Amino acid sequence: MTAGKVRDLGSPPPYVVTGGGTGPPTSDDQIRFIANIERVLSEGSFVASYKYALLVALVDLAIEHGDDSGRALPLHVDAIGDKFAELYWRQAAPYGAAGETATGFVLHQNLGQQATAIRLLVALRQKSRTLAEARRSPYWRPLVAEMRTLLRTMPLWRLQKVAHDELIFLYEPGPGRGWITLLPGVACHLRERALLIRRLAQTEWLRFVLSLKQNQGVLGGATGLSEFLFGSSRIALGLKVSRPLRELQRGRCFYCRRDLPAAAAVDHFVPWSRYPRDLVHNLVLAHASCNSHKSDLLAGEEHLERWAQFVTEQDDSLAQVGAETGLLVDRGVSMAVAEWSYEQTDQARGQVWLGGKRYGHLSGGWRGLLPQR
Repeated sequence: MTAGKVRDLGSPPPYVVTGGGTGPPTSDDQIRFIANIERVLSEGSFVASYKYALLVALVDLAIEHGDDSGRALPLHVDAIGDKFAELYWRQAAPYGAAGETATGFVLHQNLGQQATAIRLLVALRQKSRTLAEARRSPYWRPLVAEMRTLLRTMPLWRLQKVAHDELIFLYEPGPGRGWITLLPGVACHLRERALLIRRLAQTEWLRFVLSLKQNQGVLGGATGLSEFLFGSSRIALGLKVSRPLRELQRGRCFYCRRDLPAAAAVDHFVPWSRYPRDLVHNLVLAHASCNSHKSDLLAGEEHLERWAQFVTEQDDSLAQVGAETGLLVDRGVSMAVAEWSYEQTDQARGQVWLGGKRYGHLSGGWRGLLPQR
């Protein structure tokens, strides 16, 4: 890759292909699906945290590349390996108090010796300062290849083994070597219940890490651990992107359009609680009060239209910001995540933030504000 070239991390080929739809699943199908997820988490055998990571990876891939048609979704194992490397990147840093990285102990993710995924990432972290830099390095593809081998030998064919049952409800092998296919309806289920499934998997993942005797001399409890394993450093994020976002937004709050003070808040346009990745196209600068009133809600259609126009017109500039600050760059995935999150909120008749202390609901016209995928 040439210097300064930013790779599109969300381009479907060669990882993802699409097939014909079969219609969305019924409410009874959804209940059975969540019951099976609960069985996997409560009755499955766990000697490492890989199965939790696999569930989270499948949720993310369904959001980024699936739809709500009910169609099957083939995924290349490399796509899952890529997600694995990203999910464990933060966890491969030395653990410190209050969830901050520090010099010292790297948390174990395995009943025995340190998990292979962690050892590989510890080595890569010594060569790259940030995840985005690591992804652009020549070491990333070999790492994904190692993750592919790990997936094939460990969690991929064991996740659906529950006690003495083979519970094939998520995916099956194929359509070719190195592929799996999410069964019809599964991508739709994962998108529909993404927040619940991610929280269930992360709760059990946290419990597993706390239970390992190798970690217990370092961890006094769960305080700060969840943020370390799954969180984002908001302070570090603000230091990285406040200045360039201020310039791109011409010194005005993204939401209320008034002048920004010296201290402003970096906001995830699609809230972190819904999609926990720091994609540079999903970041905007806002007044602290606007950020607080919006909280974990989606912004209303006026703001959605402005955001879609902003990330389209400033695509090159935002890509450069990502390259300079070490943040992930992917406008296509950011748009797909926005479409998914607004669709879910619309279907649930959930509230959106309109501005100030005003809240409301989406109209049917929000879909026309996003470019067609």
